[in-house]
Amino acid sequence: MKSKFQKIKGTYDILPPESKKWNTSISILQSLSEQFGYKEIKTPIIENIDLFKQNIGYETDVSKEMFSWEDPSGNQLVLKPEMTAPVVRAYIESGFFRSKPLCKLFYIDALFRREKPQKGRQRQFHQFGIEALGSSEVEQDVEVILLATKILYHLGISNTTLQINDIGNYETRKKYQEKLNEYFSDYKSSLSKLSQNRLGNNSLRILDSKEEEDIEIIKNAPFIKEFLTRDELNNYSSLLSHLDALGITYKENSHLVRGLDYYNGTTFEISNMSSKSQNALLGGGRYDNLVESMGGPSTPAVGFAAGIERLLIESSTEDKNETIDFFIGFESYSEGAFKIANQLIDEGYSIYIDTLKKSEKNQLKNAIKMNASFYLRCDESIKLKNLTSKEELVVNNISELKKFIKL
Repeated sequence: MKSKFQKIKGTYDILPPESKKWNTSISILQSLSEQFGYKEIKTPIIENIDLFKQNIGYETDVSKEMFSWEDPSGNQLVLKPEMTAPVVRAYIESGFFRSKPLCKLFYIDALFRREKPQKGRQRQFHQFGIEALGSSEVEQDVEVILLATKILYHLGISNTTLQINDIGNYETRKKYQEKLNEYFSDYKSSLSKLSQNRLGNNSLRILDSKEEEDIEIIKNAPFIKEFLTRDELNNYSSLLSHLDALGITYKENSHLVRGLDYYNGTTFEISNMSSKSQNALLGGGRYDNLVESMGGPSTPAVGFAAGIERLLIESSTEDKNETIDFFIGFESYSEGAFKIANQLIDEGYSIYIDTLKKSEKNQLKNAIKMNASFYLRCDESIKLKNLTSKEELVVNNISELKKFIKL
């Protein structure tokens, strides 16, 4: 039978048993973040559209893909498409920059982008990320990358590649972009339409293109490393040295950039070699000027974000078969069944109450199917059966029942 209503394009339902895997994975993300000293932040699902247009770059894909509208009061609102700008907005608005000179936050949230749905990428998707605000030291970059690798390890995701780069400060990128403009202009007619539009406006983002006609051209493009200052080169070298000391393998990619305009300095991305979904699992880097550009004090910052859907596709963690302690059935003696159920819940046991009032044979079949440890049937008497040993008996009260069970 076809449902009268269908889910919106680019959205999906998280149904059991997948919801169990979601909750397990979310617990891992929360636990590891807290181990590293990060605290969870939640921001509203809607924001003022200018928060994103003015801070992530109007020409970025994210800005163009936003779900936006005007409310009856004339406010231009949007379903948030990314999380760094809302986190920074909350950081400034709450005054955290005064009370927390080093502020470490993590988030798990639903985001929205009007893009072509595909496996691992939906119009409503979920993202996990961390933001560390207040430290400009390379050690903070190291910690962020270390946490990213730990996340993947504990989710059972292997065969990954960490790519890393340094895209310098504003002046460095300005000089680099001038060189890129010269280089890509010679190939303008061969570039994809998207890259042709970026040429002149933001040629740095051409390096992020996945269009087939762009890939070969990008391979021979100038490297930003040639334009980094001595301090930037020293900082980058120190970062790599720390990763070496931790045994974290990486691949330098001098063409690696991030899709949003606020990034600077350290840039990284972790991909996998699987064909289950798009390769990129998570990515991040420094954004030392964003807080100040949004009206806060000068505050260095670094972080990363990961699509939870993609993480779950690649995760190899095994789902344990769900079990319950007691399957409770009845036909007419429901008051007694609920009294026992109430006591079992207070004792900490898990229960499943069958309210369909089926036959004992039918209920027993369902109890086995649900991996119950015991089947409890309430009639004139209370029948209890151990579904592992097949032992059964009649009990008169909860005290007798507790003597029999060994959970």
